[in-house]
Amino acid sequence: MPKLLVLQHSDDAPPGLIGEEIAAAGGDIDLRIERQGMQLPPDASGHDGLVVLGGVMNALDDARCPHFPALLSLIRGFAASGKPVLGVCLGAQLVARAFGGEVRIGGAPEFGFVPLHPRPAAARDPLFGGLSFPVAVMQWHDDTFALPSGAVHLLESATCPNQAFRIGHGVYALQCHFEVTADILEGWLALYEKSGKEPGRLAETRRALPDLLPLAQRFGRVVTRRWLRFLQRPDD
Repeated sequence: MPKLLVLQHSDDAPPGLIGEEIAAAGGDIDLRIERQGMQLPPDASGHDGLVVLGGVMNALDDARCPHFPALLSLIRGFAASGKPVLGVCLGAQLVARAFGGEVRIGGAPEFGFVPLHPRPAAARDPLFGGLSFPVAVMQWHDDTFALPSGAVHLLESATCPNQAFRIGHGVYALQCHFEVTADILEGWLALYEKSGKEPGRLAETRRALPDLLPLAQRFGRVVTRRWLRFLQRPDD
């Protein structure tokens, strides 16, 4: 049974569909939560893959998240061991940072279902090849990243050119929240409403939800299942 280390940085950003697909594939989830101290293992030897989820902090905030430097090293360690890594939103920015990509704080706000478009390399990519594009997937972020040296650019949006990349074997970073379930999204919409930001954008997202969430979830499940194929199972 493959064992995956899953790092959750916010209570309202759990593994969602990623967790469901790991369980369906017979995987074992070792969930570490930032609020509980985010104790990281010293290296990749005890796990077969790594998932780094989103959160409200920014990817350069080592003062708020003192585990970040160790996490960057851990991401590189998984990659060096040939073990897959999946970064989501904040996690994607941390993957970029781990490999030398610049994280840019602010200036790239996206909220709601945002159409993703493929870059040329996506057609041959193990995760995205053969999928239908554009596909509108949930976003909630202000920050973005530059592609690390050697990264393969896979997806883009109108506001954020760098939506997804692959680096090495099975190491992926996706800015979008392809993991959201209906329950997670309802919680986010309530939080966004309390913030008082862009009520028009909130209303637009609510209207689009019945039509776009099922398509986004289908995309998220396929992407996760394909990523899980990179796992080195103990009996391989």
